Amino acid sequence: MATTAGAPVPRIPRAEVKQRLLDAAAELFSRRGVHATTLDDVARAAGFSKGAVYSNFSSKDDLVRSLMRRETDGALGALEGMFFPGTSLDQLPEKIGTAFAPYGPGQVEDFALMSEFRAHALTHPEVMADFVRQRREVLDALHGLVEEVFQGQAVHVTGLEARTLARVLICITLGVAFDWPATGEQAAGELMGDVVAALTRGVTA
Repeated sequence: MATTAGAPVPRIPRAEVKQRLLDAAAELFSRRGVHATTLDDVARAAGFSKGAVYSNFSSKDDLVRSLMRRETDGALGALEGMFFPGTSLDQLPEKIGTAFAPYGPGQVEDFALMSEFRAHALTHPEVMADFVRQRREVLDALHGLVEEVFQGQAVHVTGLEARTLARVLICITLGVAFDWPATGEQAAGELMGDVVAALTRGVTA
């Protein structure tokens, strides 16, 4: 335990140090890019020495992969928290819009970070393997949610296989985040709701 003027200064818990490093990396990577950000930059932004980075991550790739895992776990947790019990088809578009409402303008920063993950992965095979595996985890989770919502009748109700519909919804999310600076008039949840309303119109009419 360090001391200041004779008084003990509590050591910052290792978990908190790691969290602050990941927070700093997320901000710097999304703003500057992975390639332009050094481990010194991350340490400085988090308020630590470079040694703190190497005490928690074996390399820059390890830091990228750890941050990628954290972001993926966040997305999976959000999907797991979405339930639509007893929702009728005519109520579904509004429910979807509400469920995905938090993922509006804030997605721009998240998308910038994901874009950096993918760009870095293109020249780092081990990172790409993790990137692909984790994107499939998200797709699988959304696929499961679609199956639950449509009770295994996605093709009958929408004309699309459940996995195809899950991919469409992911593409909407990414597309809205990508084009938000140019458009910005409709959040992902609202657009998802509109698409689902169009797909289910023949059944709900």
